[in-house]
Amino acid sequence: MTNNHVRRLSGVLWAAAIFSVRPCPIFSQQLESQCPSTPRSKVDSLSAPDQAEKHTTLTEDAVLATVPDAPMPQNQAQDPPAPGPAASATHLNRYPIFSPGLTRAPLSIQDKFQIYTHKAYGPPAVILPAFGAGFGMLNPPNKYPKEWKDGAGAFGRNYGYRLADHTSRLTGQFLTGALLHEDPRYLRSTSSNPVFRTVHALAFTIFDKTDSGRTTFAASNFASAAAGGFVGMGILPDGYNDVTHAEQHMASEFLQIGIGNVLTEFEPQWGPWAKKLRIPKILPGWWVPEHRP
Repeated sequence: MTNNHVRRLSGVLWAAAIFSVRPCPIFSQQLESQCPSTPRSKVDSLSAPDQAEKHTTLTEDAVLATVPDAPMPQNQAQDPPAPGPAASATHLNRYPIFSPGLTRAPLSIQDKFQIYTHKAYGPPAVILPAFGAGFGMLNPPNKYPKEWKDGAGAFGRNYGYRLADHTSRLTGQFLTGALLHEDPRYLRSTSSNPVFRTVHALAFTIFDKTDSGRTTFAASNFASAAAGGFVGMGILPDGYNDVTHAEQHMASEFLQIGIGNVLTEFEPQWGPWAKKLRIPKILPGWWVPEHRP
């Protein structure tokens, strides 16, 4: 019995000691809950507008969040749009001997120069004149001197002339087009009639487009034909380096431009067959980027 009384008494004393250590906070909380003091009321009254403003802001943000694709204010800075994929090489034709197709994107002078180098200094510009020189030697003009008809020296002379003819034509076309703001690309016909498309291609030899999209006189084509026609006056042997032969060569060069336009017009039809023959792989573009349609 004595031990039980002692344990009960010790428990009461521990409870009294704990209560005596923290009487003030408990009492103050009870007092504050029953009768709030005047200073706290002032603080609450001062913070009420701030709470109302904060609540209004949160409400407006919630409303804006529910509106789909809400436009941003003009005075609010917007992140710049992400740059699109590079458009380089899209203006190059996979067949360097033909002009690229005309698109809505305008060309800079750098783009025009890239088209010029793609056509004038690619592998076809080196390989095709060699074929031309070889075929020319198979059936040379009757009055050609021997040094232009037989042997490796004759092949070199004919090849040099063909190479100079090709380069001068494209150089004259590039310089004239850049000076007069002509677009070097070809605009295909919207017709499905082969006759109309052929007439359109031949007419595009005389009239082409400017950088702004207007139809204009194709001065660059005439300059190209003239450059190719008259360059032989300083290379060909006597009897073939006069003005008459130069004019004949000029007419032939202009006809080649027309034939090139016709082939470019119908490229969507014969292009898949040439692709199956791997012609773009046989005649790659060297340092120019690969064509991406």
